[in-house]
Amino acid sequence: MKRGSRWPPVINFRKPLTSTGKRLSSQLNHCDKKLTNMIERISRLYLAILLSTLLFTTLATAQDRHFPLNHRQPTGMAGRWSVLTHPQKYGYIQPIEVHLPSAGNVTFYQGNPKNAVQTTAPSQAGMMVGHSYRIRISGMPEFPGAELYPTVEILDQLHPPAGKTQNFPIPIEITAAEIKIVMQDRMVTKVVYLEQPDIAAPIEQGRRIHTENLPVTENLLEAADERGRPMAIIRVGGRIPDSTSPIDAFYSNSPLVVPPQ
Repeated sequence: MKRGSRWPPVINFRKPLTSTGKRLSSQLNHCDKKLTNMIERISRLYLAILLSTLLFTTLATAQDRHFPLNHRQPTGMAGRWSVLTHPQKYGYIQPIEVHLPSAGNVTFYQGNPKNAVQTTAPSQAGMMVGHSYRIRISGMPEFPGAELYPTVEILDQLHPPAGKTQNFPIPIEITAAEIKIVMQDRMVTKVVYLEQPDIAAPIEQGRRIHTENLPVTENLLEAADERGRPMAIIRVGGRIPDSTSPIDAFYSNSPLVVPPQ
């Protein structure tokens, strides 16, 4: 090796390419373009598959959305869930108003039959959100001698103007048709909900509350949640208190406020 030569040897790329080199360079550029186009197509395909998968997953999730509560669950479960998930509601006394087919008596219980308070329908009382209550309806001229013991489970509260709480009770309506069903040893379950204004039924509200009958397979709480905000569950059946039991769990110990008649 001569003195002054560089090691390792340096290739000078400035030299003009031969015809063979030009053809090789052209082929490499062509392959590079094909590879780039292929990568772009694969990327677009992957993006389309990803978007399709996300769309399908979103639709499947919307269609198969699990609703954790059901009106068939034990009495009180939905109310407890309500105050556990929204603790600010706990302790709020929500007015309710019980309506019968025409005349009659509504008796409110607090712990046992000795603390019963009998009122004349329509009857108003204050019930705490998250609690369940037992009442008795009797003295109805359409059903002489009939006594029924519905339960009322309070799920949520209304938000009336300040100082006008008593003017906005939750309506608890028990109709003659429902009483006839119960007299046939069947059970009636109702969920009262506050309608969403934008999806409310376009009908005029009369003296009676608009009632929608759903198949027995439907989850009434989920149906009410889709239409608005569930407020209360009313269950009316043929169960009666045990007169031989000194301590009967049939009656509710929940806090109750009954205004003077």
